[in-house]
Amino acid sequence: MGSDLEGILNSPTGQPMAQVFYNSFGQKGALALWSLVIVAQYMMGSSSLLVGSRQTFAFSRDGGLPFSRYFYRINSYTGTPVNTVWLNASLTLAIGLLGFASTQAIDAMFTLAVTSSYISYITPIVTRFAFKNDFKPGPFNLGKFSFPVAAIAVSWMVFMNMVFFFPTTPQTTVQEMNYTVVVLGGFMSFAVFWYYCPVYGGVHWFNGPVSNLVSADSVQDGDSTSEKMGKERGVDVLIVDA
Repeated sequence: MGSDLEGILNSPTGQPMAQVFYNSFGQKGALALWSLVIVAQYMMGSSSLLVGSRQTFAFSRDGGLPFSRYFYRINSYTGTPVNTVWLNASLTLAIGLLGFASTQAIDAMFTLAVTSSYISYITPIVTRFAFKNDFKPGPFNLGKFSFPVAAIAVSWMVFMNMVFFFPTTPQTTVQEMNYTVVVLGGFMSFAVFWYYCPVYGGVHWFNGPVSNLVSADSVQDGDSTSEKMGKERGVDVLIVDA
């Protein structure tokens, strides 16, 4: 690796880790290891795209997104939600372009992946214990330890979110500011507006996830479960029977 930390951080490759590989293993060894890094990044990106597109498809099925009628479709050839795959891929590419704008902008998006995930974990946990609901524990649960574990988990995630919101230096500048809280606040503000918007907001029509459980009698009348759910929501569904 070498002892020239300044040279590693200011590597002409723009990748300190690649410079460490080069210093330790030479050109061929560094290329071999970096190829593994590229493959791992590609697999991780593919996995994230798979999960994100399916989540988008499910939310579109429930009518929770703009243009849900278009995104809630199954491609007749692949048997997959191709429209949501392209939607997620396009949005990801658009966000990736922030890397050309500034380091701070793309760093905010990377940090947002952690902070927004924590908020998505905190919300159902807090809702479970802080508000009145008819939650029924499943066959496997922590029993009397449920609340202490939930309290510790929420406390830790709140603390970590606060850490991720701070800039890297106490005396920061406009260029070095951590804009994660701005980006996250913008997304959350849009989500709240989309839900509570007068007349068109989800509060007026969104009823939660669509049930995919139907009785045996209703299945025999010729309509598939997905088709029934689509009709209930006013969504056009193209489904491929397995």
